Amino acid sequence: MAAALTLLVTGCGTRTGATVEDRGGELALAAPFTDALALAEASKQETRKAKSFKATISRVSGATKRESTMAARYDDDASKISVTTPGIGETLEMRVVGRILYFKLPAAERARLLALIPWGRLYVDGPDPRTKVLTETLSKSIEKDSPAKQLELVEKTGSILKSEQARLGGVPVNHYFVEFDVKKQLDLFLGDEVPADRRAEIEKRLASEDLRVPAELWVNAEQLPLKMTMDRTGLRNAMGGPDTGEAEWTYTYSDWGAPVEITLPSAADVIDYTILLDRAGF
Repeated sequence: MAAALTLLVTGCGTRTGATVEDRGGELALAAPFTDALALAEASKQETRKAKSFKATISRVSGATKRESTMAARYDDDASKISVTTPGIGETLEMRVVGRILYFKLPAAERARLLALIPWGRLYVDGPDPRTKVLTETLSKSIEKDSPAKQLELVEKTGSILKSEQARLGGVPVNHYFVEFDVKKQLDLFLGDEVPADRRAEIEKRLASEDLRVPAELWVNAEQLPLKMTMDRTGLRNAMGGPDTGEAEWTYTYSDWGAPVEITLPSAADVIDYTILLDRAGF
């Protein structure tokens, strides 16, 4: 079940020069950072202030492409998040409001649990040990696509190779060319969903390699990320496995600071997941 649902899913620092000229009344761009840590810290500070955003996440692996959409407001217990991801033959959906997580039950899971209701409900702090792993898996599948997690890659593994000032969709941006050193934080690239034996195999395979992941990051004048791309082809090939071809991820962020409205399923379409487990004898 957890594996199926995982498919869903102005700072300080060294800069190269002074602030550039005002551009027709727009907020002027500061000169780009030269240090990845300073860039990440400045951007993280502004994302925390903005709290909300919308995102499109595109993952290309060979001939396969999946595109998820996300709308979120991170505000402690008042947080609310919506994630929609096309799956194999069906669309996977999750909603989070406060400490409650709603997820659309995949067809196979509905059949396994004899569920007539399409949505399950989990409590993030729920005491039932049967749902702990699933709740953690779903929560992490949401977290890994957040801007904070991408900026963590920049902060802990990144180096700025070069930068330029440009426009993205008509918006002035600092465009950074970055590379990530995989060995510095393998956990960030693998996550903890990789089985221990497979992880040991990957670590052994990568031990003699100086593996880098090329990336690009576009940041507006408020230090908010608007787009990030990663070419994970080399990493995927080094890890081994049957997949071939390019492996590219693209995150596009918008609507920073705008209100976020989450449409929850109707009460008649939701059932506590623990009740389903009880009824099915698990």
